[in-house]
Amino acid sequence: MQIYATPRFDVDRFASVGVVMDFLPAAGKGRNTRTHVARIAAGGTLGEHEATMRQVFAVIDGEAEISTEHGPRLPLPAGRFVVWETGELHQTWAVTDVVVVIVETDAALELPEHFRPVVPPSAD
Repeated sequence: MQIYATPRFDVDRFASVGVVMDFLPAAGKGRNTRTHVARIAAGGTLGEHEATMRQVFAVIDGEAEISTEHGPRLPLPAGRFVVWETGELHQTWAVTDVVVVIVETDAALELPEHFRPVVPPSAD
């Protein structure tokens, strides 16, 4: 067994504010997959940017709001995740302090029946 220090950096790319991210090692063997843990302070934002590959953004603790392609802000509470596809423009705001796990991958996602889609509320 070996224990490693997790690299932790403040994120300010894309005009992000209040974001600290822990970087985990990429998985190898032919698939490009990276996993990170981000902490976004209440009132902070992970600024608008395009997904460089498929991205699973899972809220572990707290409450966030998200938007895609300049659409309305939608709630994303703990226990929910969003999947953004490569090239999809998106942004996240922290309503409360938020802890999220981000998985970026070029692999297909396995979403069997226990992953139920949640229909976002109407933006009327």
